[in-house]
Amino acid sequence: MGKTTSELIIDTISSQVTDLFGIPGTHGLSLYEELRKRVSKGELRYYMPRLEYGGAIMADYYARLKGNVGVFMSVNGPGFTNSLTGLVEAYSEGSPLVLISLNKEFKYRHRKQLHDSGYYDLQFEMARQATKASFRIYSPEDVITVMERAFRIALEDKMGPVYVEVPVDVLEEKSNIEDYEKTNNKKINRTLVYPTKEEIREALNFLSECSKPILLLGYGASRSNIISYIEKLGIPVLTTIRGKGSIPENHPLYAGTIFNLREIPGDCLIAIGTSFNDLETGRWSIRMPRRILHVDPDVNVFNTSFNAEVTIKASAEAFLEEIVEKVNLPKWAYKVDEKTNIGNSNEITHDYLAKVLDETLSEDRVIIADAGTNQVMAMDIKVYRPNSYFNSLIFNAMGSAIPAGIGAKIASPERQIVSIIGDLGFQGCLNELITAVEYKINFLTVLVEDGVQHFLRLNQKMRYGNTFATDVFQIDYTKVMEGIGVNVIEVKSKEDLRKSVEEAVGLSLKNPTVLRVHVSPNSIPSRLLMKR
Repeated sequence: MGKTTSELIIDTISSQVTDLFGIPGTHGLSLYEELRKRVSKGELRYYMPRLEYGGAIMADYYARLKGNVGVFMSVNGPGFTNSLTGLVEAYSEGSPLVLISLNKEFKYRHRKQLHDSGYYDLQFEMARQATKASFRIYSPEDVITVMERAFRIALEDKMGPVYVEVPVDVLEEKSNIEDYEKTNNKKINRTLVYPTKEEIREALNFLSECSKPILLLGYGASRSNIISYIEKLGIPVLTTIRGKGSIPENHPLYAGTIFNLREIPGDCLIAIGTSFNDLETGRWSIRMPRRILHVDPDVNVFNTSFNAEVTIKASAEAFLEEIVEKVNLPKWAYKVDEKTNIGNSNEITHDYLAKVLDETLSEDRVIIADAGTNQVMAMDIKVYRPNSYFNSLIFNAMGSAIPAGIGAKIASPERQIVSIIGDLGFQGCLNELITAVEYKINFLTVLVEDGVQHFLRLNQKMRYGNTFATDVFQIDYTKVMEGIGVNVIEVKSKEDLRKSVEEAVGLSLKNPTVLRVHVSPNSIPSRLLMKR
């Protein structure tokens, strides 16, 4: 007899990744037995988070930094539902996460079983709303086709998550396949979306009529190295906040971000890899140039926020590759005036913390910002390489920065990973620092500790003149972290901040490290105070 479903699932995973995330359960004994064999041979590395939410986020950010799929395995019922936030985050950000979840026995699907969701297709239908594709494996003969399709779909066009469901009674069924490697063992890579000849012609016609063209690069343009194309175009480059990293922020062509702009200058906007979301455009109040060319692999973002004269379905690098040698755009200069306020007192402000981090961290930094005021602060930390800045601003799940940092560090151990997070977000995911200690995943977490949900409080005061539920209950983070085995550096004054950051950076090379920064509860990042 041939291989079982469990064997084939692990075979196909091993052909694509070297690292796997998951939380086992009694339903998946045979699956994890096959995984044990691979791990013991050194063919796979396995990481078990404290909760499925964190595990799905780890696999998501592993995929983003690796440029390949990230795989997370969960049990059915609560294991699956705990994974959903990570799945939706990956969907909103276009990350090639593959979530493999068990389901109860198919042959007894009408009977109540352990981890029963009440309705057999519930998991499948929930996942289908937040994935590019969803599959169920009914027999071992399905495994290779389903898994390879899952990996391919996750990586093609606009990347995104795929769901694979496996009923537990299928896991130990035997197939007629004796050797997966002889059947098919090809690595599946990301595929770019190239514009058609007609789209190229339209773009060239559009660009030929521009006198002051300007580039706007979004998150979709920040994932690949496109600087050589940008330099050949030679025009000013703006980025969205999520597009930071598309161009080094010390490059002469870099003009700044659009976050606090009232108007984008120029007569032609070449917008690449952006969905024009509300937070980055002042709820779509920013004034655009009269003519817009919009490039994105996802046609669903076209003409939803701003009407474009020309729309082109293409990946950023594929589009630029096709047009740079065919155009000679007029050269001109532009620069956004981005001011900050570091404050005069000895208390640490958000702006001052961002300044010190920016000046102290290595140029190889990867910045991961959690939801909340800290992510506005993180906008002022420069990045110099693609795939280096992650600030959700869309689904924006709080309590994700720590598991995200773990996944990013596993994918890129040579890079400086820095997770920035506020009090409440930290309390929601500090459990995953146990995972970091267990597997020796050494990175830096900057805890912006002010005891307040600033962004929420600011909006409540502006609208109602009162605040409610904006204070964050304080605990002794140092004792908690020391109990876990995490290094902790605490800083309360401006004069000690730079030295503390340097010390924390050094410690994070050898152990997971938390830098506790006491920020003034009255501090508000300058970007929030600027009027559009």
